[in-house]
Amino acid sequence: MSRTISLRIFKNEQLIASRSFSQAVIKIGKLRSSDLHLEDDTVARMHAVLEVTTNDIRLVDLGSATGVAKNGERVIKSAAIATGDSLYVGPFRLEVQALAATAPIAIAPAQASAPAASFAVATAAAPALAVAYAAAPAPATGAASQRTALPIDAGEVERPEQDVAEVITRYHGTVLDVQHVGQVRARSKQAPAFLVLGGLMLLAGTGLVAHEVSQDWAGHQEASAQAQAAGRPAPEAPGNGLGGIGMTLALLGLVPFGLGMVRRQDVGLDRYTVGEGHDATFHAAADGLPDGEAFPLVTKHDEGYVLRFGPSMRGHVSVDGRRQGLDEIVHNGQAAAAGSAWAMPLPRGARARIEHGGVTYDVAAVAAGKTIARANQADKPFWIYNAASGAVLGTLLALVHLVPEEALSMNMDEVLSENRFVGYMQQPNEEPEQPEVPAEEEPDQKETGGQGKRHGGPEGKMGNPKTTTKTNGLYAMKGNKTALPQMARNFDPELTARNTGILGLMQQESGHFLASPHGGAYAIGNDDSDVWGGLTGTEVGEAFGMGGLGVIGTGRGGGGTGEGTLGLGNVGTIGKGGGGGDKSGYGRGSGTGFENRGKRVPMVRQGKAVIQGTIDKDTIRRIVRAHQNEVRHCYNQGLVRDPNLQGRVAVMFTIGPSGTVPKAAVSETTLSDRNVANCVAGAVKRWKFPKPQTGGTALVTYPFQLTPG
Repeated sequence: MSRTISLRIFKNEQLIASRSFSQAVIKIGKLRSSDLHLEDDTVARMHAVLEVTTNDIRLVDLGSATGVAKNGERVIKSAAIATGDSLYVGPFRLEVQALAATAPIAIAPAQASAPAASFAVATAAAPALAVAYAAAPAPATGAASQRTALPIDAGEVERPEQDVAEVITRYHGTVLDVQHVGQVRARSKQAPAFLVLGGLMLLAGTGLVAHEVSQDWAGHQEASAQAQAAGRPAPEAPGNGLGGIGMTLALLGLVPFGLGMVRRQDVGLDRYTVGEGHDATFHAAADGLPDGEAFPLVTKHDEGYVLRFGPSMRGHVSVDGRRQGLDEIVHNGQAAAAGSAWAMPLPRGARARIEHGGVTYDVAAVAAGKTIARANQADKPFWIYNAASGAVLGTLLALVHLVPEEALSMNMDEVLSENRFVGYMQQPNEEPEQPEVPAEEEPDQKETGGQGKRHGGPEGKMGNPKTTTKTNGLYAMKGNKTALPQMARNFDPELTARNTGILGLMQQESGHFLASPHGGAYAIGNDDSDVWGGLTGTEVGEAFGMGGLGVIGTGRGGGGTGEGTLGLGNVGTIGKGGGGGDKSGYGRGSGTGFENRGKRVPMVRQGKAVIQGTIDKDTIRRIVRAHQNEVRHCYNQGLVRDPNLQGRVAVMFTIGPSGTVPKAAVSETTLSDRNVANCVAGAVKRWKFPKPQTGGTALVTYPFQLTPG
């Protein structure tokens, strides 16, 4: 005998409906395909199940978050239900109103001419199993068959055009598993296409990257450095510049490749198997099963489903309210032999209960459920996050490829330059500006003779008239190295009395060879001894001449109007060499009286420094001047590469509490060779200054003007 359950449904203690059920399993949940649909956020999709047997009715909790209660007490897994019990599911209260028993429906033996329902297995015309049902009038059940239905539209959650096989697995009344065979279609056939697409993208991207990496980048960097040092244009970079695109393509190829790997495992569920094998849908004892690894209990076959059962299984099949045992189905020929098992088609609306090893399998052919939320809807935040991340990364990669090719060259000058840290230097407290001390003038390193007059009197060639062997000797005057050269006045060519007789001979013997009425009391020079040579010559020594003070002629003077001078027009004063500067003075040249061509000396001049701190400016200027040769050394290195290099370099550096320079960087430079500026900044970092008076730091910006000389 089957039992009919009548339930009164209350929500917030208000009666909203009454329902009657006569099936063996009553599903309770939020799904519209449930037997008892309860719409509320606290109700799970499959919340609980009522199992109705001949002798017992049990309430089974399917592990919902809010659980199920009977008469106010929480149900742990399952509980027996009796008349008058109240079941609590979320805000709903289900009151068991009545339990009634109905007579079983008799199934007459199958005969060819009988009007009762019969199963005919057709195997000759088609390979698929088909079942034909003979219609028979069902007896009226009266009030017990009347059901008060809730306003449920099954079309919202079901697809009537498609059938699925629902399998509920229970063990002693506890639901262990619920599956729908045929609900999810297998998509493993799409895996090869995704794998091929991803593999091609990976190979193409990896090939582009490998081509770029295999180029001679080391040689290109060396050639670029040589071109930069020589002032030539940089050579063209090797490769085709598609390395970034190749990396992007390879990374994007991982998406379809990974999707293909996932699709390989997406086989769907087209059969429900039982056994001890790894691939079995439900793991159970293999004792008595035709296939102990994975016995196919329900299998999808074309557009229908096939139920299989073995000799050790017990149960029954109900179609349109008519129930037959498995032995009766086999006896009537309604099930075909399939090896050591039997198989029969499972039409829509049919229900079967199979028992084996203490486990009960309830199988029913029902309409397929609609897809309420697809994967892209259920995982919308996930896809939004990935799409946003992909957009950001793609934009960055696109911007990288928009950078001009020149900016992508491997130039390390800016990286090695320390002026990139200027903005991060610690700024000291502002100090009032001190009056600027004028910078000291650099001493002129050239020795120039002043322009002066030649000695008066008729010009004559200077030299000893008695010497006839040498003509290129240079005169010398004995005296202290620091003495001021002058001629004696013990000789007057205007007095003829001194040139005649014994007086003349005495005057010539006692007087100096460089004598003049306008000279001093005695003659003095800067040489080790007196040598009567010429006014010009290659080396000190006697030379033939006429005893004058010039370079030509036979007179005794210099051919000019000066007094106490010699006879060269661009020398004009006592001393050897050819001066000719723009200032008056005593020239001290060498050689024949014309200045030799000298080497250019690089000039390093200090500019006006900007100092913020408590260190005295004169002290900083003195220390910078003491280290000026280090700056000149850096400049000389640049002149080797470019002889015409010149410009201005400003170095910003901090002086720490201990007097050391923790930071130094180039704040401004007009030099074309930036290595010189970096060298100067590196030299400044090695300098040592006095400690600031307040113990803090000082910020100094010191400019240098560099010229090749």
